[in-house]
Amino acid sequence: MQSKLIVAPKKFYITTPIYYISDKMHLGHSYTTIAADIFARYYRMIGSDVFYLTGTDEHGLKIQQSAESKGLTPKQLVDGLANDTKQLWKLLDISYDEFIRTTDKKHEELIKIIVQKMFDKGDIYLGEYEGWYCKGCESYFTEKEIENGKCPIGHEVFKEKEKAYFFKLSKYQEWLLQYIEEHPEFLQPQTRKNEMLSFIKNGLDDLCISREAVSWGVKLPFDDKYTVYVWVDALFNYLSGLDYFENKEKYSKYWPPDLQLMGKEIFRFHTIYWPIFLKSVDLEIPKIEFAHGWWTVEGQKMSKSFGNVIYPDVFIEEYDLDTYRYYLFREVSFGEDGSFSIKTVKERINNELVATLGNLFSRVLTLAQKREKTFTYFTDELSEKVEEKIAEIHKGYTQINLSKVISEIFEICFLANKYVQDNKPWELINTDPEKFDQVIYVLLETLRIVAVELSPIMTKKYKIMFDQLGLDLDDKNNYLLEFSNIMENKKVKKGEYLFVKKE
Repeated sequence: MQSKLIVAPKKFYITTPIYYISDKMHLGHSYTTIAADIFARYYRMIGSDVFYLTGTDEHGLKIQQSAESKGLTPKQLVDGLANDTKQLWKLLDISYDEFIRTTDKKHEELIKIIVQKMFDKGDIYLGEYEGWYCKGCESYFTEKEIENGKCPIGHEVFKEKEKAYFFKLSKYQEWLLQYIEEHPEFLQPQTRKNEMLSFIKNGLDDLCISREAVSWGVKLPFDDKYTVYVWVDALFNYLSGLDYFENKEKYSKYWPPDLQLMGKEIFRFHTIYWPIFLKSVDLEIPKIEFAHGWWTVEGQKMSKSFGNVIYPDVFIEEYDLDTYRYYLFREVSFGEDGSFSIKTVKERINNELVATLGNLFSRVLTLAQKREKTFTYFTDELSEKVEEKIAEIHKGYTQINLSKVISEIFEICFLANKYVQDNKPWELINTDPEKFDQVIYVLLETLRIVAVELSPIMTKKYKIMFDQLGLDLDDKNNYLLEFSNIMENKKVKKGEYLFVKKE
């Protein structure tokens, strides 16, 4: 049922980057993937036709060398790692619609066609490359990008010289600047956009797009001595994930992406290379590219050598999935850097999940059960404030501000707790039973809306909330985001506490 308070887009195509699977996935990977999942779940809930794509980047020298060191073929190695990734996403309750791998036949075939189109257009030429190569990034960097012998994110670089094919990035520099100017929403947040504009205005060098020494990759269709270099190969997953060439109906339904999420370390590739590649092959540009910040742990860089890497499965075993999903987007303003701390995890659990959210549910359901009856529809000033918050929460999604989304949901909880204190229903039950019934109805409908708004974030706990409120999970009407008569005649039952305090 469509809410009168919200206008849902007809379709919503959202992506994560495809993750380079050389090791076990950690907090950083899960952060992007859960963020995309929250958006996907919300837009599905309000009625948009959603397509959510994630996947793995499986070609390149690091994979080739890692497989050799383990006595495996590259394909054997990536099959195992891709399966591990899918298992983790299952644990994190990620509701993706497609999991694309760059070793998928449909992806490799698409890359050959795309690269041939670029070549036929005159955008690819054979030259000689001499420059700084970073094995960690599998990327070449110019002299001006290197500092103290390291790439922009701190890996050691090496001087290399080889014949290679280049893409004419420089040809598209002015077009890209004009496009960004004409589409102010394209690059977000503003701080990252400013960095990219500065980079482009410094001049774009043509991009090396092939490797001769790397056999584990897609062969160039016009020169099979070379394999396609990582960024051309990786970025077009967003197209192959829609079965481009095989399923034109699917492509025309969802393209272009509405929101592409990524960490800031790969923003440049998505905001410079990606739109230029698409322009070269005459495809529409994605609507929004959004880069979030990095996580540190207790203020220190997350690193295996420090022994402080946060692995989602380990955290969930100690706490639970919904706490993990909630904490990541409550603790840090989405788009900015943040620090993970067990101290703040426990503070969020105790002060918010237990004291505010859990206590509200327990309190209201206890009061509701004091009258052995159901309640009828009623509205007052709280119902009006709740509808204002529903609109603000939707605004949070459209502004790509998950921190605002969670903050506004908890504002509803604060309003409801204050409403309980102001109305004192424990007294009304004896002094004014009719008023008691009205107050309880408003509170129960407010709890329903809180549960619905939390459902994209807390994918397990909201089901417990629905059960306690007597709501059928499979009835789509129960997910209506407006103050309604849905809680009329519902038999509520106080059950287990939603969250348990941590010492």
